[in-house]
Amino acid sequence: MTQRWLPEGLHSLGAELGRAIESRLRIPVVGDTEFWLDLPELLVENPSRPEQPVKWTNGYLCVDLGPDDLETWTSFLGVAGSDPEPESLAKRAQIWRLPIVPFRQNARKVRPLDIGNISGKVDLRGKQVLDLTSMWAGPLCSELLGRAGARVIKIESDVRPDGLRFGDGDNGTGQAPMFLELNKSKEILNLDLRKCVASAAFEQLVKSSDLVISSMSRRALFNLGLTADHLVLINKNVRSLSINAFAAGGPEESWVAYGTGVHAASGLGWTSTVPTSPAYSYPDPIAGLSACLIAVAQLADEADQHREVSLEESIFPLVNK
Repeated sequence: MTQRWLPEGLHSLGAELGRAIESRLRIPVVGDTEFWLDLPELLVENPSRPEQPVKWTNGYLCVDLGPDDLETWTSFLGVAGSDPEPESLAKRAQIWRLPIVPFRQNARKVRPLDIGNISGKVDLRGKQVLDLTSMWAGPLCSELLGRAGARVIKIESDVRPDGLRFGDGDNGTGQAPMFLELNKSKEILNLDLRKCVASAAFEQLVKSSDLVISSMSRRALFNLGLTADHLVLINKNVRSLSINAFAAGGPEESWVAYGTGVHAASGLGWTSTVPTSPAYSYPDPIAGLSACLIAVAQLADEADQHREVSLEESIFPLVNK
């Protein structure tokens, strides 16, 4: 376990979710949940760390940019860099689809995630899951489903690979240890999601799948034709599970952010004189475990056909301790 900052109660919450998953599946697919929570620490000797809070006049920003964001961020600062308010600047950055989030001092009350039924044995053998996720939360959810016996087909384009594939510990071959661990139990199919609507191969996958899991923003799902409304036109019985940063209906529902941005907005990162970045993006594995529980319930027809899981709601027990 890392000695760097993590929220109080993180590992006990993870253990509780892990026990609930194994109680439903009756097989030890999760094991020690500390492994999944501390994955970046355990697989790489010197893992990269989240960026430190950026001082911005009277506040701080979480600036968590991907390689494709750097040029846009520079252009954005040329237009809006004189805005002194972190909240205002973040809102403007989100219009540019930049994952910029203000650090907040006070935890905002959000509703807890509705996990649904967590009792009764569920057998996932014979179930097919179409995995449209990337990075950590979504792949963790689908990996556990695969280890429990479901057939998981991961869609990953060689034009736009999973962001973890070339992450910490990769030697240039796209075999980063964390990516491999989160995708051991899957078949990986090279399809470009930007062209899926017109793809007969993708349509056939949806027709044969019991559940489709995604981790794109709501806007991206709509633009790509991958919303629940689109999917049921292909297969009226298919279930969908969408993993997002912020809760539907909330003020940031359309925002793009990684787990560190959710940490910043939650208030957990600013409990003393200055805000703190976490050791790693802890909202991701908590959301992944929570999503797995909901997916199991969906596959057992014990939850709504179409569900959303947000990182924000998943860490509710930590925010409201």
